Amino acid sequence: MGKHAIIVIKNNKRYLQYYDLRWESYLFLNCKLDTDEYEKIVVNHLSNILNISKKIININYIGYKIHKKFSESDKIEKEYTHYFYKVEILENLQDNDFIINNTKYKWFTYDELLNNKRIMQVNSDIVRFIKEFNI
Repeated sequence: MGKHAIIVIKNNKRYLQYYDLRWESYLFLNCKLDTDEYEKIVVNHLSNILNISKKIININYIGYKIHKKFSESDKIEKEYTHYFYKVEILENLQDNDFIINNTKYKWFTYDELLNNKRIMQVNSDIVRFIKEFNI
């Protein structure tokens, strides 16, 4: 069972997504949780991928979901534990689409996530959990 953090960064009712080449879709920022220091892993991950100081990352644990999902890459159903974190970056991130280290980032409203066919094809469970957790 894989443990992953789903990192929710919200600004003006929009959610930050990154473009994942393997999935060919925009996804919520995420990382594997391979030790018990979950918050430390999330902060380190964000600091590394967004090139920001750890000092400006404010992280709040929201909850977790255990569920099964078909893995497109492995072509089997897997069980996942997703830990949801709402993150505030204390300095403004760019308000428009941007690129850091060759990764595209884009802001989506919840409705835009729902109306994006590819996002819903590969990530509808996570989008639904965002609504359930009222993030």
